[in-house]
Amino acid sequence: MKSDYKIKEETAKLEVQIEKKIVERLLKMEKYSKHTVSELTNTALKRFISQHNDFMPPEEIGVR
Repeated sequence: MKSDYKIKEETAKLEVQIEKKIVERLLKMEKYSKHTVSELTNTALKRFISQHNDFMPPEEIGVR
């Protein structure tokens, strides 16, 4: 759903290095979908985190 991409909570800045091809694709997705790169990235990272609890310390599993 399109509303799933809207950022609804407090935000913070994070500087990261991302492969150039990924950046280019995100910019194309932003233009086509009308969602900001921040919204697309936020949604993608939420999905990644939900699938990779093995990267989280045990005391953080289940915390949202």
